[in-house]
Amino acid sequence: MLLPALNQARSEARDLVCKSNLKGLMSGMIAYAAANGEAVVPSYNMRGITGGRANPLDGWAPILDQGGYVPGNDTLAGNPFVCPETADFPGLAATNRGGNADDPWGYMDWPAVITFTGTYATTIPQRGYNKIIRVGYWINGENPIGAPREVRSGTYFTGSVGYGPDPKGRHLQTSYFVQFRSPERLVALADGVFAGNQHATRRGQVGLRVGYRHPDGPGSANVGFADGHADAATSDRFPRAADQGVSVEEVRRENAGSGPTLYADPAAFLERAP
Repeated sequence: MLLPALNQARSEARDLVCKSNLKGLMSGMIAYAAANGEAVVPSYNMRGITGGRANPLDGWAPILDQGGYVPGNDTLAGNPFVCPETADFPGLAATNRGGNADDPWGYMDWPAVITFTGTYATTIPQRGYNKIIRVGYWINGENPIGAPREVRSGTYFTGSVGYGPDPKGRHLQTSYFVQFRSPERLVALADGVFAGNQHATRRGQVGLRVGYRHPDGPGSANVGFADGHADAATSDRFPRAADQGVSVEEVRRENAGSGPTLYADPAAFLERAP
């Protein structure tokens, strides 16, 4: 009789640690912004449109660690960059597309070399990144890596700064906290791995990056919001972006109102969406 209650208490304790991690990470991001003209930490810095060994990506966690905003490490223990419920396997070891439904339960090590055939952790000594940081949280970033897709700077919380050129010759620019219209609603971080795929944030969708690691209802992911607070979002309530089969009507409904949104300026998006 005591075992279920004990397991429940442990699960609730891990849930609280996860929310505390997210609040600490958001505090680190806000401190980074204060020291960098209100800039949001990039999901990663890059050049060109692809990764590869000649173009390693630093990652938001190593950036925060390097600057002393949030120290991290390459383990699952005592590391604020991972949820305590993170599974002990690399979530995107085989491909950056993410095809396994269990992938978001795992972690990803940064900095990284990312290709369509594999993902490899690496240090970048020439840029001052001399340690690997294990990360078990997804960041709400615009990451159109691998093809010359249209740049949409400022659409989400952050992005892969430097990506480009797109078909119109543009490069992805830094996002700024002053661009956020509803920071208390804007999803910044969530249980999961890597970044992007905002159209696939619900359980069962191909390419899911959000990890529903906590046992509420249909599965619950803890979320860090742009104003610094943390809360939970169930799979049936997590918003999606207008892309790859998700109708604009659904996206309008999911991102409007008082619930979470993926968009830095949701009203502007909802007005211009066809």
